[in-house]
Amino acid sequence: MIDVVMQRLAAMGVDLPVPPQPMGSYVPVIEAGSMLFVSMQGPLVNGRPAHIGLLGHALSVEQGRDAAKCAAINALAQIHRHLGGFTRIRQIIRLDGYVACTDEFLSHPQVIDGASDLLAAAFEDRAGHVRSLCGVRNLPGNIPVGVAICAELLPAASQQPPADTFPD
Repeated sequence: MIDVVMQRLAAMGVDLPVPPQPMGSYVPVIEAGSMLFVSMQGPLVNGRPAHIGLLGHALSVEQGRDAAKCAAINALAQIHRHLGGFTRIRQIIRLDGYVACTDEFLSHPQVIDGASDLLAAAFEDRAGHVRSLCGVRNLPGNIPVGVAICAELLPAASQQPPADTFPD
């Protein structure tokens, strides 16, 4: 089966990196029934933050958008490692965004749009998701943005019942 998400990412010039290692005692991805949960990912490149600091102080909205896109790419890399591709993703369900910012910063939605826009371009009609976001005082390693993703999965080929068992 052709993985159109990988084709779209390649067309955008996005190469999935080696997924970052967890920063604590947790797993980066867990599959529970038909749901896939990806732990918060930050804007790391080769294991180091691509951006550091607070939005509204050290970083602009555009730098925050770039950080959110980078964090989403890392989340996709985690999904790809776990599933071996994106063909089982039925729908991106939820995106949670965390923005490390000053008290006066009010452009949280525009920052996390960097992640949402990447998902929309990669998954098209399977990317419509609900979203929660919040401003926080700080994030691990002084990263400015973190994203977590929840997706609905199609059954694995080995788990699909025979076609004649589906109800009419």
